[in-house]
Amino acid sequence: MALIGLISLFVISQITSLKLDITNNLFYAPFHFTSGFLLGVLFLSLGANKVLTLFFTFSTGILWEVYEFLAWKYVIKKKKFKPQGQDTINDLFLDLMGTLLALSLLAR
Repeated sequence: MALIGLISLFVISQITSLKLDITNNLFYAPFHFTSGFLLGVLFLSLGANKVLTLFFTFSTGILWEVYEFLAWKYVIKKKKFKPQGQDTINDLFLDLMGTLLALSLLAR
């Protein structure tokens, strides 16, 4: 179920931002938090312990940021939407916070 949620988040965020030409990074904040939560649920359900869940979520977040940069560099190439370093840090932080919430709720 978490995987379906992740795929849905990806499709919704990409279609919405492209169709509405959204370039504000705040638009993506809830998506990063929610995807961090869903990744935590997914990795825990696959049998990862809490430390591995954090590691896998962080690794997935880094891979996502690489994807965003490559998409901008080779596909989108909009000057007004150039990825910023602080945006990457904020995105990874939100991913981590979502995962920590999942870990705390599922630990009970």
